[in-house]
Amino acid sequence: MARSVSRSLLGIALFFCLPTTAQVTTGQCGYDRWPVKILNDKDHALVDLHSIDTTVATLGTIPIHEIPYPYDHRIAPKELRVYHLKARLLRVRKEADSDLHLLLADLDQPDRRMIAEIPAPWCAERSGHEQEFKIAREAISSIPPDTVIEIIGVGFFDFLHEQRGAAKNGIELHPVLSFHVSK
Repeated sequence: MARSVSRSLLGIALFFCLPTTAQVTTGQCGYDRWPVKILNDKDHALVDLHSIDTTVATLGTIPIHEIPYPYDHRIAPKELRVYHLKARLLRVRKEADSDLHLLLADLDQPDRRMIAEIPAPWCAERSGHEQEFKIAREAISSIPPDTVIEIIGVGFFDFLHEQRGAAKNGIELHPVLSFHVSK
């Protein structure tokens, strides 16, 4: 009897302590400014979805904003804009928060770099952009490094935290809404 009670308690403990199948297959979702990163923040309706042509180098010259950054609001005007740029895709990496992290280099000044990120659709539920994220993630998986791409994404200031390849001012395209291989 004691042995079966012990097994039952062990089974209950394992049920509550082990990660779920979804967590094992999908990873963890984000935390820092997460609503802004998935375009589900309190200001998302204010984002002008008409893209502005720019470059990695130009975005990197925007003055850095004062911290603290708001958790669920955007930093006007840069985070209320969608940007379109051509860049060289240097690397794609899956982050701990399940985002796909794209390292981009400016075409004319290759030492100028920035990050763009594509959220995991399962981490962006109810954002209305899950399908865009799914399509972009599937497409980027077949693009080899050193390919020139055109990318469209929402401006986002990330905290400066020693990310390799991050713009000095922390500007990113996050979330990426779409991209294609440049002709």
